[in-house]
Amino acid sequence: MNPNRKTFFSLIIITTLFLNSCNNLIPTAFWKNFESNYILENISGQGPYGGHRAMYWKAETKKTFKSEKIIEFAEENGWILIGTEKFNLEKMKNWKENGKYVFPLTSQGFKPELMEDNIAEDFPRWINSDITVYKFKTNFVTITPGTDNSINENGFVLINNDGTEMSVYNLWGE
Repeated sequence: MNPNRKTFFSLIIITTLFLNSCNNLIPTAFWKNFESNYILENISGQGPYGGHRAMYWKAETKKTFKSEKIIEFAEENGWILIGTEKFNLEKMKNWKENGKYVFPLTSQGFKPELMEDNIAEDFPRWINSDITVYKFKTNFVTITPGTDNSINENGFVLINNDGTEMSVYNLWGE
């Protein structure tokens, strides 16, 4: 085989492997493949010490986002469901930071009482109706800055009651 052609094929293989591994390095990258035609927001930030992602889907048809399908997709991608919790709009009225609605995910985990560590600003809350929060253990941990405390319950999916809106929130690293 021609040396140039061999180099070209080697580059293609290396590039393909690199691009495929990037999805494994970014904990929530797989969510971009879930019902992608309904994604309206995709906020992501990664750095050398961790990252975050907040995503929002919206559909016109009721029951577009079904818990069974979402849980199956999450588990196929390494997230393990560890609990659910329902919240009505009244319970979520204090989920605000600096006058903006947020999902209260902090370096100490999901905190409905909203610990003021300003991380919640990275997690805007788009759904403003009754929701179910699905809590997942992920393959990545969140470390409370300045401590050795870590948690791996750091992936969350919210679905509104009629199944027309869905959000995903994830925080990892320090």
